Amino acid sequence: MSKTNLQKLGSVIRNFREGRGFSQDTLAKALNIPRPAVSQIENGERDLSFAEFNKLLELFEVSYEEFINSFRPKASTEPVKSKSTKNKNIKFNKEKLEQLILYILQKCGSKPNVGETVLYKLLYFCDFDFFELFEKPLTGMIYKRLQFGPVPEQKLYNPVIKEMVETGKIQKMNVPYSESCIQIRYFNFIQPDISAFTPEEINVIDKVINRLSDMSARQIEDHVHRDFPWFAHDDGEEIDYVSVFNRTGEFAQRDYENEVLNASNEDAFGSLPPMTKEEEEYYLNLPDKK
Repeated sequence: MSKTNLQKLGSVIRNFREGRGFSQDTLAKALNIPRPAVSQIENGERDLSFAEFNKLLELFEVSYEEFINSFRPKASTEPVKSKSTKNKNIKFNKEKLEQLILYILQKCGSKPNVGETVLYKLLYFCDFDFFELFEKPLTGMIYKRLQFGPVPEQKLYNPVIKEMVETGKIQKMNVPYSESCIQIRYFNFIQPDISAFTPEEINVIDKVINRLSDMSARQIEDHVHRDFPWFAHDDGEEIDYVSVFNRTGEFAQRDYENEVLNASNEDAFGSLPPMTKEEEEYYLNLPDKK
């Protein structure tokens, strides 16, 4: 790789590292290399091995495509307007997201497996399960389809987390999870405001926590990869809330077969005219065939 490309690669890695709140020591431990080697990489003085590169993707929780797109020079400095019409009627509720994070942390944040990866997936299932059941948003958070599963839109999510940290509601820490893995953990210092949720919302959230919060990061990633909204979209694409209505099997929160059958019956009976008095008397006077 040329000197220029090495410098660009190092700059991208530094941006991802700082954006995720990792120190160079943390990155060195995750890659099993000396800390000065991380400095060399970020300064464009050392290349990455294939194994180190894949470890970085896993650590930063980004897809290959997203990383490469950050590496490529931008074609224009003009802002690009999104042409996507997905979720245009979904309104993001910042306060609801904050209370949902606090509620999840209160319920299962102390479990050793519940790092940022698991938290992301719990938030996703809370939002999408609720939307499937009630056809309206819970927090309205936008999620993108990345290699390791749905991830909250960072432009919406990060300011909420930053404010919660600055106001002392939560603490965000990088803690060793295994010999080669650093886990991002959140710890809550205040209780959630339960009044922010309806009984129906709490019921959905509790079901998600009970069903999924014991899964490891790898287990919940494998699980969500089978969910229709994730595999129906391309890497980096915004996940359409409406796609939940194509769920099947263990992911479906509604019995669509019975709903169709009941709707058909209602249509059939609804098209019948009301009974006349003579018809009522006829059915009332039918012989009892016991």
